[in-house]
Amino acid sequence: MSNLTQGDRVFHPNQKGWGLGKVLNVTPDNIDVFFVGTGAKRLSRSFVQLETAEGAAAKHRLLDNLIETSQIGSTDYVTTDMAIARFLAIHPDGFSAPRFLKDERDASVRAHQLCIQLLGETEISGLIAERRYQDVCDRARHIESVTNLLTKSEKTAFYSALETPLSQKTFSEALANLLYGADSDEDRFKGFVRALDLLGISRWPYATLFGFIRFPQEKVFIKPTVIQNVTKAFCWRINYKVEPNWRTYTAVLRLYNYLRTSLVEEGLMPKDMIDVQSFIWSTGQK
Repeated sequence: MSNLTQGDRVFHPNQKGWGLGKVLNVTPDNIDVFFVGTGAKRLSRSFVQLETAEGAAAKHRLLDNLIETSQIGSTDYVTTDMAIARFLAIHPDGFSAPRFLKDERDASVRAHQLCIQLLGETEISGLIAERRYQDVCDRARHIESVTNLLTKSEKTAFYSALETPLSQKTFSEALANLLYGADSDEDRFKGFVRALDLLGISRWPYATLFGFIRFPQEKVFIKPTVIQNVTKAFCWRINYKVEPNWRTYTAVLRLYNYLRTSLVEEGLMPKDMIDVQSFIWSTGQK
């Protein structure tokens, strides 16, 4: 252990349940390590000889995305096992239970089906070709109204932002490009955020709602307070900024995918990101 340096991946020989660890800091007397299965530990270099992990055994997505060392001591780390236990305490029968479907899933699924019907690629392209921008905005508002994702004040701000013909054109063209454009996901996301900025509503819920509703298998929805609390609990680095940005979005998406895989490995089988979102949000309930 005398040769260990910050960033090295290690195992504790007598605490296999702690799992893989990442060295955070090394002093002459102690070594601070973050273990996936238990969080941060300070170990005496005189009493513990850690084992170095190499190759595939040294890889772990949480450790690759770990928050800054200075932030770790101020958080109550939640392991995936703890999060699953918390979720099952709320929904003991998992993702397919009638109560879960009613409380957590049905509204988003209805909005998804409505989005395919009202703002599918052919449909929205035809509306824009005919310059029916108000119809696009009316349909977007109708789809949003089916969900429970925006607060009352967020709904009001969204509706108000789409009142003029120019704002309707700006939003409609940006939404079509976000959902179905030929550019990269990054460029389409950034283009949509620029349009929202012109409309005065460049905030995370608006930037992520329609991608999530239209493509729940691969996109995520971000509520600022919730996602900051949750990512802190999981010690997952997202480089959060108030303004919607691609770096933070992809970091959140990596967390969703990491937890989705963890749930599958535990046999819970989430259907899509709607289920993963409900699971993640339950982590924030004390």
